[in-house]
Amino acid sequence: MPLLSISLGLARSACLALVLLGLATSALAQRHCGRPLRVAVSDLGFGAYQEQGQLLGIIPDLIRELQSRSGCDLLLVFMPRARALLEFDRGEIDIITSMMRTSERDRIGAYLPYGYTKHDLLIAPETAEGITSLAEVVRRPELTLGVVRGIRTNSRIDAQVEQLLVIRRAEFSPDYASLSAKLTARRVQAAVMPNALHLKLRRDGQIPADTVIVDVPEARPQQLGLYVNRNTVTLSMVAQMEKPLAAMVASGWVRRTYVRYLGEEQTRRMYEAARAR
Repeated sequence: MPLLSISLGLARSACLALVLLGLATSALAQRHCGRPLRVAVSDLGFGAYQEQGQLLGIIPDLIRELQSRSGCDLLLVFMPRARALLEFDRGEIDIITSMMRTSERDRIGAYLPYGYTKHDLLIAPETAEGITSLAEVVRRPELTLGVVRGIRTNSRIDAQVEQLLVIRRAEFSPDYASLSAKLTARRVQAAVMPNALHLKLRRDGQIPADTVIVDVPEARPQQLGLYVNRNTVTLSMVAQMEKPLAAMVASGWVRRTYVRYLGEEQTRRMYEAARAR
């Protein structure tokens, strides 16, 4: 047989093998994940933010790493938080991020935990003396507290905010940028914000550098996780993501990502307080 014919035959065999390998890999991914999954992320400070057209932050990094480890195609979709929750409930979003666990949402989604959030009290410096808890804000009739509408902390803060709302000493804002503007203008003298939010707002100059951050005892760290929509995502697809996400937590990958954005001190404070619960 001529040498050229042998070479062409080997080349065809190699090409066929590569095609078959590609089809097998594609079939494996199809069997596990079926289709690209839409993952909603919202503007949450260092949790997720847009910069020069790119999605950055703890959650985008986490989702990209999870995609690499799971083999699932995870499509990040940036949208307002209220819309993300509505579309998740309607089955138009497959995964929603940065969520505390609730019995209501357990009826719709499978909960995959990964990290924590910690709410802090921000105080205007001229009124901060002697304040070490939110209870002391409640006792100071000259102080008004700012909060973002619809945000729950799953801690004692929620009851104290309700108390201040009843006596008209708490004021809602539609988002954290608006709340930080009110604090800067002293329309409110105190505000409750998650650490990932206030750290980025301060970095960006939207919160005055002399604002006092109080680690209030009422606000214990709360676990965060992904909710995967059981109405749109099969159990096998959930399992395909659950194992690598758990490995990312166990290996310290998630904690190191927190450190990269929040810093070692803030991350250690949150994780140590969470372990002490």
